[in-house]
Amino acid sequence: MSEYLPQEVVIQILTKLPPKTLIKFRCVSKTWNSLISSPYFISMHTQQTLLSDSGTNQIIVRRYSKDQNSEVYSVHLDKEDQFPDDKNIRIEYPFRDCIRFYYRIVGSCNGVFCLFDDLFGQADSILLWNPVIKRKVILPAPQASFENMEYYMFVLGFGFDVVNNDYKVVRMAYIQGDNGYIVPPEVEVYALSTKNWHKINGEVPNCVVEYFWSQVLINGNVNWVAYRNRGKEVKVENLIMLFDLTREVFDEMPLPDALENELPINLIGVNVKGSLGVVHYEDRIWSMSCCIWVMTKYGDVKSWSKLYYVDFEGGPGMILGFRTNGDVLLSADNLGLVSYDPVTGKSADLGVHGTKDSFYASNYMESLALLAEGKEARERLPSDSDGDSESESSMEVDIDPYGDVERSEFWMQCSMSQYLTALLKRSDS
Repeated sequence: MSEYLPQEVVIQILTKLPPKTLIKFRCVSKTWNSLISSPYFISMHTQQTLLSDSGTNQIIVRRYSKDQNSEVYSVHLDKEDQFPDDKNIRIEYPFRDCIRFYYRIVGSCNGVFCLFDDLFGQADSILLWNPVIKRKVILPAPQASFENMEYYMFVLGFGFDVVNNDYKVVRMAYIQGDNGYIVPPEVEVYALSTKNWHKINGEVPNCVVEYFWSQVLINGNVNWVAYRNRGKEVKVENLIMLFDLTREVFDEMPLPDALENELPINLIGVNVKGSLGVVHYEDRIWSMSCCIWVMTKYGDVKSWSKLYYVDFEGGPGMILGFRTNGDVLLSADNLGLVSYDPVTGKSADLGVHGTKDSFYASNYMESLALLAEGKEARERLPSDSDGDSESESSMEVDIDPYGDVERSEFWMQCSMSQYLTALLKRSDS
C-alpha cells in the first residue's frame, strides 16, 4: 500500500479525511480503491467521524422552493447566527422529476437519508440516499401488498443496527376497518445487508401511529408517538411505541399523565439534543404555540419533564429540532426557518425560506455509507435523457392536480386532521 508507511498508519490517516476526498483517492490504485470501498474501512471512517465534532457542528436543511419547483437541500454551520446563501453548502438533488413536490424524510442516520413518497398521493417508493457521495438505494417492494385494499396507511422507521453494522427500515402497514385502523399492523423489516424484506417474529403492539408521524432515533431504538382506543370514557391512551433495530422487537413506554389522553394528532416526537422529546401543539394545523416534554433519562418514565414553551410569533409553526446552543429550530408560516431562544423568547430569522410544512432540519455528518451498495444519484438537468432504467416514477411538470404546493400542504393537513378526528370519534361511539 505504501513503501514508507505501515498499512495501519495509512488507514488511520485516511479515516480522518472527508468522503469527497476519499472518493477521489480511489483512483490512486486498485489497492486504495478496494480498501476505501470495503465495509471495514467505511465502518472505521464512520466511527472516526462520530468521535470527532464534525457530526455535531453542521445542520442540514430541506425545504421546498416554489421558485425552483423542487426540494432544496443545504448544509450550514450550526454556530452561525444566520444561514445566508453565500455561506451554505448546496447539495445536488437527484430526484427532481421523481415525485410531486417533495418526499417525507423518514429519518437520517450517519449521513444517510430515508425518503418516502406518501405525502401527496399513494405511496410507491422508499429510497436510501447519501447526498455527499451521490449514492442511492431504491428498496424493493415489500412482500405484503395492499393494492386491493381501499384504505391503508404506512408508517416507517429508519436507523442503524450497531451490533450487526446494518441499516434497516421497518414498515408498519395499517388497514382501515369499519371502526378505525385494524391492529396490530403488519410489520416487515428491510436490511441493507441482505437487500430484502423479512417479517419479524415478536409481538406487535395493538397501537396506531397516526398520519403526521415523525420518528426519533435514540440508543438504537426507533420511537414514535402512538395511541390505542380505550372506549367511550377514556377515549384514547397515548404512549411511546419503540422498535429495537438490533433485536427487531417492539416495546412501549408511557407518556406523562398530562399527554396521555390528548388528541393524538397534536402530539409528535422530536429529538431534543439527544433525548426523546414530544411536542404538544394546541392545534396541529393552526397552532400558535406549543409545549415540549423531554424524557431526560431515556427509558426512565419518571424523568418526563415539560422543559420548553414556544410561541410562534411569525404565524402557525412547526418544531424541527434543537441547535447546540439550546435554541429551538422551527419553521414559521411567514418567516421560514427560525432560531428561537426558549429562555428569552426571542426569535431570529435564519434567512432560509420555503413552504412551512416542507422544512426538515437535523445535525448532519458526512460518511461513505452506501458506497458499496448504492448506485449513482446525480442531479438531473433538463438536457439529460429521460431514459432511466430505474423504477422511479417520472412526474409531468405541467400537470398539477393539487394546485399550488402550499394549498396542497394545507389540503392534506386539513383533510387528514378531519379524517383522523372523525375516525377517533366513530371508534368511541
